[in-house]
Amino acid sequence: MKRKSWILVLACVCLVGMSCQNNKKNTPEAVTEAFAKAFYTADFAHLYQYTTKKSQPVVQTIQNGMKGNEARLEEMKNSKVELVEVKVIEQTDSTALCGCAVKINEQPRSDRWDLVKEGDEWKVTLVVL
Repeated sequence: MKRKSWILVLACVCLVGMSCQNNKKNTPEAVTEAFAKAFYTADFAHLYQYTTKKSQPVVQTIQNGMKGNEARLEEMKNSKVELVEVKVIEQTDSTALCGCAVKINEQPRSDRWDLVKEGDEWKVTLVVL
């Protein structure tokens, strides 16, 4: 009987731990980090995953624009991206603004990304002015 109780307790602890890990992946910082890595390396499959539905035509436009420049696309895919810092600058229940400092091939760059909640997930929103 004690063994069954320990197995049940261990299973519960594992489930709680896994759910906490999933929440860490759904923070504005985590989404911004994943989006930035995909953005700077032209990883379009992941860009779609981390952008809002309304932003996906923008990603499609960028992707189509890269088709004519295979050399640049390969250069981006092979870029070394080092995230220096990702932090939330402003946040409400449904919006966030994140600052992202990166080094791309040792060259420093900083950007700000707007995020919104789609359902229960944070997504980067791309706006064309």
